[in-house]
Amino acid sequence: MEILSNVSPDDFPFDWYAIANEKHFWFKSRIDAFLKFAPRYLPMDQNLKVMEIGCGNGLVRKQLENKVGWTVDGCDINEAALKLNTGLKGDTFLYNIHEKHARFENAYDAIILFDVLEHIPDTKEFLESIFYHLKPGGVLFINVPALNHYKSDYDEAVGHVRRYDKKMMDAEFSGLPVKVLGHRYWALALLPALIARKNLVHNTGDIKTLVEKGLQPPNAFINSLFYGLLKAEKFLFSNPPTGASLMSAIRK
Repeated sequence: MEILSNVSPDDFPFDWYAIANEKHFWFKSRIDAFLKFAPRYLPMDQNLKVMEIGCGNGLVRKQLENKVGWTVDGCDINEAALKLNTGLKGDTFLYNIHEKHARFENAYDAIILFDVLEHIPDTKEFLESIFYHLKPGGVLFINVPALNHYKSDYDEAVGHVRRYDKKMMDAEFSGLPVKVLGHRYWALALLPALIARKNLVHNTGDIKTLVEKGLQPPNAFINSLFYGLLKAEKFLFSNPPTGASLMSAIRK
């Protein structure tokens, strides 16, 4: 890990990183959704230079290394999470993107921003800083939680300012010198679970328990069941009409 920025300790619930692993149905399904969505906009087999902003414990980078030809760097402001980014081909940086280091200007063919944008109050400044790092013609891939009317105590606990629909995502890029290439909802099969989480999982002040209840399947059978449902959805729906998550591609 290369330390490029002096940052304050990140208060993001570390229990979330403990649950976020390659066996968890949602994280497996998210990378499946990405591998279906991304080839429309960027070749996956070329040795492209990619940055994951907000890479956390490095899970997405690990998932991609054996599936695409890209070299994926990662940056975050959570030093403890970054220490979990081990054995990866790309470089890892403790780095605040608002500092806009000259070495990163127009440096990347693609940027991955998975489940980060919903945490950002001032998205305009944040997106401008992201595009500083992206080559002209490069693609920003975003994944966010979808459908703001399902916002719950769990969302509040993990720092979600909002959940998105397609119109909200389009509005984020209004006035920026970029082109929205497309969107795709996914996790339609999880909408009943999303509704249940909103109605049944409440904040009692114990954030660790709330995160576990809101994210961790109760057992391996349920984990496999949910993954099977999402895998079937991927083949049944080329473009689901709605879903618990939204994936977007934006070209600089």
